[in-house]
Amino acid sequence: MIVDCAHYQDGHRTGEGLMPPEEAAGRAARGGFVWLGLFEPESRELARVGDIFGLHELAVEDAMNLHYRPKVEDYAGEVRLVNLRTARYDDQTEEVEFGELAIFVAPTFVITERRGSHGRLTEARQRLERRPELLALGSSSALWAVLAEVVGGYPPVVDGLEEDNDQIEATVFSGAVAPTKWICSKRRETTDFYRAVHPLVAVVDTIEHTTASPQLRPYLRALRATFSRTLENHSRPRRGCTLLRAELSFRSAMRAFLMRSGTWFRPRTYCGRDSR
Repeated sequence: MIVDCAHYQDGHRTGEGLMPPEEAAGRAARGGFVWLGLFEPESRELARVGDIFGLHELAVEDAMNLHYRPKVEDYAGEVRLVNLRTARYDDQTEEVEFGELAIFVAPTFVITERRGSHGRLTEARQRLERRPELLALGSSSALWAVLAEVVGGYPPVVDGLEEDNDQIEATVFSGAVAPTKWICSKRRETTDFYRAVHPLVAVVDTIEHTTASPQLRPYLRALRATFSRTLENHSRPRRGCTLLRAELSFRSAMRAFLMRSGTWFRPRTYCGRDSR
């Protein structure tokens, strides 16, 4: 589904409302660039967009596949594909929800393909439209705006994971029994989040050093610094995983000890009745 499609030139949006992709591509051929936003498109729709903007079939196929880690890959025609992972912490379920974002970037267009109910880019587009001096730098400015939006969504996730970790620590040190399933779930979420976001450091670094607009490099450096601080904060929940593993190991060792010593037993049953 097309969420928005617009043509930008000289730092301003040309036309009002959603522009047909064919018309936008025609305008970009005469100058400026197109920003086309897609949400969970079907393969036929994405293939049609690929035909309009001349995307390599392998790039289109790659965008349709699920990627668990961020990456950047170059294709023919000065087209670059950037894959990102979006994340949101749900306070009600106390779980991390992941999504995926594929970004095609070329001198004349930016195509974003979003999968997942969160990670909307409407605000990122609106913020960039209020910065004509950046928008005038071309399609690279839209890529920066999208990166900033995605990275800006990570700190609340870290805060949520850290709060969960504090609850588990309090439970373990109090001597109470912490639900093993819950511990394993939080350990998995923390690991998944780290794997999803950590490779983004190399992606941002690559984009910073190869951007077609050198004026954007200070903004990309600032973005990388913000992201580095997020990773530093994320080290606290990751250290908490060590405690969780220790808790599980302690339970396993204690159970084995009790079984060897004969203290651990279960009532045997004969013909459906307890031996007691």
